[in-house]
Amino acid sequence: MYAERASRLTGAVVWTNTPTDPEPGRVLPDGCMDLLWHDGRLLVAGPDTRAHVTEGTPAAWAGVRFPPGTAPALLGVPARELRDRRVDLTDLWPAARARRLAARVNAAADPA
Repeated sequence: MYAERASRLTGAVVWTNTPTDPEPGRVLPDGCMDLLWHDGRLLVAGPDTRAHVTEGTPAAWAGVRFPPGTAPALLGVPARELRDRRVDLTDLWPAARARRLAARVNAAADPA
């Protein structure tokens, strides 16, 4: 089940998704970048130019979708470097900073 709500960050959306279908899903391109939480990890989804096919066993996801053009300033990396990719936040930020953020999200009652 997919749900979303407005974020405290202007223009951003917080979303959750717990797929129930065992078949791979598709994430359609929207020009946005997302900070994703899945299985205790934080990942960054770059802007997609084509549908992204999900892999693995269905499991809970949460994310913050940033409006086009805003995530690069927050994450410190140009969008073109992340186009059509999923990257661990530790690959973009200093490891200690990324681990602190992941620990805060993992300690929350609801990762969203």
